[in-house]
Amino acid sequence: MAPRYPSAEQLMAEAVEQTGLSDFGPGDFREGLVVLLDSLEKDSDLSPAADPAVIGGFRQNLVNRLEVEAWYAEHPEVEDVAVRGPVDITGLPRTGTTALADMLSLDPQFRCLRGWEQMRPCPPPTPETEQTDPRRVQFVKEREHDSPEYRAMHIFEVDATMEDTFVLGMAFHGQQMVLPVPTYRDWWREADLTQTYQYHRRVVKLLGSRRPPDLWLFKAPHHKFHLEALLSAYPDIRFVMTHRDPAKVVPSYTSLVSTIMPPPDGERDLAALGREICDHLRIGMEHAIEARSRIPADRFLDIHHRELVADPRGTIRRVYDWLGLELTPQVERTIHEWQDANRVGAHGVHRYTAEQFGLSAAQIRSDYDFY
Repeated sequence: MAPRYPSAEQLMAEAVEQTGLSDFGPGDFREGLVVLLDSLEKDSDLSPAADPAVIGGFRQNLVNRLEVEAWYAEHPEVEDVAVRGPVDITGLPRTGTTALADMLSLDPQFRCLRGWEQMRPCPPPTPETEQTDPRRVQFVKEREHDSPEYRAMHIFEVDATMEDTFVLGMAFHGQQMVLPVPTYRDWWREADLTQTYQYHRRVVKLLGSRRPPDLWLFKAPHHKFHLEALLSAYPDIRFVMTHRDPAKVVPSYTSLVSTIMPPPDGERDLAALGREICDHLRIGMEHAIEARSRIPADRFLDIHHRELVADPRGTIRRVYDWLGLELTPQVERTIHEWQDANRVGAHGVHRYTAEQFGLSAAQIRSDYDFY
């Protein structure tokens, strides 16, 4: 029987034909693409109706790679673009990473890694035109279709720093949590992402080449899996790590993932998804704790979710004090206004239970007793 999905070579050829370009740039992206396609063929429960969007996304990642190299060839000065920091917010998902990142993103001294510019990095944005940039306009339009259920789960700010899903996707070394590809994730967790994050820096320099400032703010819970690889690409990075009871984190994240995954062909096995996510996040935290034993402790600030909820203003001041950055009165007022508008429950209530995903609070806490 013919395979359902195209090969890596076929997708690369299509990207070359589409662009007329041939240089995909540095890094080991081919292995990740092969593993991802193989896992999709073997593991996927997706409805065939989802295939064009999924495969189209992979092809766009390859097109982006070709365009990035063409831009570098035409603009060699991008090689010398400065990247300060970054400040990286990471930890388990559903622990306040988005809220903290959204608040810090309100400070103009940070350069945010925004979702809309990641989706197609070329041409790099400029301050004068970004409000009407077609990429940004399209991104906002797509978010208008978010369901009330999703809005209750996840805060969305168009110009806040977001997970580097698209940049890592261009390297085919992202965790791909919105696809049913557990075999790929098994591979990804143990993969060496040193080249991946070097490529990540290459894209970040391009994005920052015409849009200051150069002090970058990143946010990605999945960074915890490969902290040392990230550090190798960004030697001055500092980590704000957020924490929360795993018995809250795991079912909440499983609920979010099950909502944003493309529809299945039939019934999705939510218990299998819950078990996979529980194990996946546990391994990620094990990786993070192990890496932290080798990274100087002064690179990390730990923030608990209950602290962020109970005292958001004091928590923000603590972050700024630790970073040694000025929190101006105007920025502090803007952050306070955001906090008031986005208090817990302001956009609805995210309802879930561990049991609907075949889990229990006691079992999750037992699995995470090391943490």
